[in-house]
Amino acid sequence: MKRNDIKTIYCDLDGVVFDTIAAIVNLYNEDYKYYKDYKLVHWYDIESWNFEECICATYTDINNYFNQPRFFDELEYMPFADVVIPKLAEHYKIVFVSHGQQPNLVQKKELLRGIFPFAKFIGVNWNEYKDKSHIDMSDGIFIDDSAKNLITSNAEECICFGDEYEWNEKWNGKRISNWCDLEKYLL
Repeated sequence: MKRNDIKTIYCDLDGVVFDTIAAIVNLYNEDYKYYKDYKLVHWYDIESWNFEECICATYTDINNYFNQPRFFDELEYMPFADVVIPKLAEHYKIVFVSHGQQPNLVQKKELLRGIFPFAKFIGVNWNEYKDKSHIDMSDGIFIDDSAKNLITSNAEECICFGDEYEWNEKWNGKRISNWCDLEKYLL
């Protein structure tokens, strides 16, 4: 049953709707497999925000992946996100709020227009904002995998999504690990 206390679901993309870690790791493995110190990396090996486990790549190399069109070719949904989001849209306004550099944000907007045309997209340029706190989310629930974004939000309720990582391990609020559980919680 729909929750009447909220109107809008604000939802992060990377690590929530899309398996960004797997996409970055796939690109890394493709680009660095012939390097001397290369070791195959799996998505489940990643524990650090900066992908330090990808030892052949620099921080800049990893960040550049996010802005490349081939990054979007690698993206896959987090399990059941593509099924649950349209169901939620029948009851709530859906707003995707994503943090990134301008090329990444433009490509995300185009991608979302094709797959979730009912949703609104707000791109937050990380060269201007350190978090998403300037977005008014007071009429809804905010779902993100970053504790920093959740802590600074004015949303009615904040939910940390997915596995525990260094970027969310100190979150003490509500956690939901997958889209099936999120559907049960919200509908």
